[in-house]
Amino acid sequence: MKNILVPTDFSNNAYNAFFHATELVKNSECTFHLLNVYPEDKILWSKGISNQLTEQLEEDSIVGLRKTYHRIKLDHDNPKHTFNTISKRGDFVKVVSKIIQDKNIDLVVMGNHGCSELKAIFLGSNTLNVIEGVQECPILTVPKEIDFSIPKDIAFVTDYRRSFNAEVIKPLISLAKFNSSKICVMHISNEEELTKEQEANKNTLEEYLKPLRHSMHWMPNFSTKAGAIKIFLDELKIDMLAMVNYNHTFIENVTHEPVIKRVAYDLDIPFLVIPNVEINA
Repeated sequence: MKNILVPTDFSNNAYNAFFHATELVKNSECTFHLLNVYPEDKILWSKGISNQLTEQLEEDSIVGLRKTYHRIKLDHDNPKHTFNTISKRGDFVKVVSKIIQDKNIDLVVMGNHGCSELKAIFLGSNTLNVIEGVQECPILTVPKEIDFSIPKDIAFVTDYRRSFNAEVIKPLISLAKFNSSKICVMHISNEEELTKEQEANKNTLEEYLKPLRHSMHWMPNFSTKAGAIKIFLDELKIDMLAMVNYNHTFIENVTHEPVIKRVAYDLDIPFLVIPNVEINA
């Protein structure tokens, strides 16, 4: 991972996610792009009275980025890491998507606010909007102000219904290699046997994971997938959760339980959401 994007609103939560990102890849050469997006007030703009407000928002953004830069240099002075600050006006998700393309971003790291603010977060969260609206690169969410610890065990949740390829698995393998992590593959199903297609996909995944420490697990569905995931994470003392965000399938389906509420925002460990990269026929 050569380029990591870290959006910030200058909160402690956002800074904590930034610090986590630097620690996760501390032994790798990497450029961190620290982004602040400030809004444009279209109503004021249409009345021609928004110039002063826009200038103030821009100044606040630049000053905040400068302070965050100096803070991370004090907390994490790593010669392998360089830092770039970006101040942009506009729609948050659109700006993030544009920078991912322009800067060849390999990972987006964001904080989330935790279950204490669950309802407000779910209805209007930048983190959730990015998970739903950005499919160009993986997104790592970091819970509210948790202390950093090396992810010794990473859970990868799958139903084996989709084929795996090197690009899909790459973010998971990269983070595991950086931190010498073990990958614990979790399959949720009430069925006693895999289909032939699922078995083939499972075998493909195991081939990709051969160079790493890994284990394969089968969990019953219980009443919800979110509940099964929670039990698995607790029993194995998992340090990070990872899923592939297939369109109109797994993540979308479990959202109705809803896994985004009950897992993504109720976690006390980082959550890696990996975009699906379709295999060309």
